[in-house]
Amino acid sequence: MHATTTAHEIRRLALEGALSIYTAADTKPRLSVALQGAIALEINLSGIGEFDCAGLQLLLATREQARRQDIELRLLGANAVVRELLTLSGLTDLLTDPEVN
Repeated sequence: MHATTTAHEIRRLALEGALSIYTAADTKPRLSVALQGAIALEINLSGIGEFDCAGLQLLLATREQARRQDIELRLLGANAVVRELLTLSGLTDLLTDPEVN
C-alpha cells in the first residue's frame, strides 16, 4: 500500500496484492489512518490481485466511515478481479465511478 498527500489533504492510496479475508484486518487500520485529516481519499484498486467478500466489506465500511467524517471517497482503477465481485454484488455504481474505471 502506497500513500501520498497533496497540499489540500487529498490523499491517494494504492492498494496492491490481496484485499481478502486474509488481509482485511491488517488493511482496515491503514485505511482509517488515511482518512484522518483528509478532505478526500482516492483509493487505487488497479493493483488488487485477489478480492473477496471481506475486501468488499472493508471498502463498504471505509465508505461509511468517510461519509460520517464528510470525506469524499473515490475508488479508482477497479480491475477485472474487483469488477467481477462488484458486478456480482450489484455494487459497481455504488462504489466506483463508471467514467473513471
